[in-house]
Amino acid sequence: MLCSAAGVRPPRGVTLDGFDMTGVLTGKAKSHRKEMFWKRQANKAARVGDYKWVESDRGSGLFDLSSDISEEHDLSKEKPDMLNKLKSRFAAWQKHMAEAEPRGPFKNF
Repeated sequence: MLCSAAGVRPPRGVTLDGFDMTGVLTGKAKSHRKEMFWKRQANKAARVGDYKWVESDRGSGLFDLSSDISEEHDLSKEKPDMLNKLKSRFAAWQKHMAEAEPRGPFKNF
């Protein structure tokens, strides 16, 4: 998004772990994003469709955001296949980001 706002293209061969939200923020487009991933030190999370998996120092669990936006009902034991799917997608994203190195001084955050 910052590249778009500045009117420049990202350097060739650089893999970014985000996407251009300019159209979404200006109301000209809907987000095409179906998956989102986060990692900061030992905290990590993945959202795939309506499901979100979180593993952090504040707590962990699998949540269906379509019916539990406040993330109060952990579905980890009830939906182990969905939990494994999100963890697998997270691992794939993490591998993709590792292969896209170097990310400079920000790689440990």
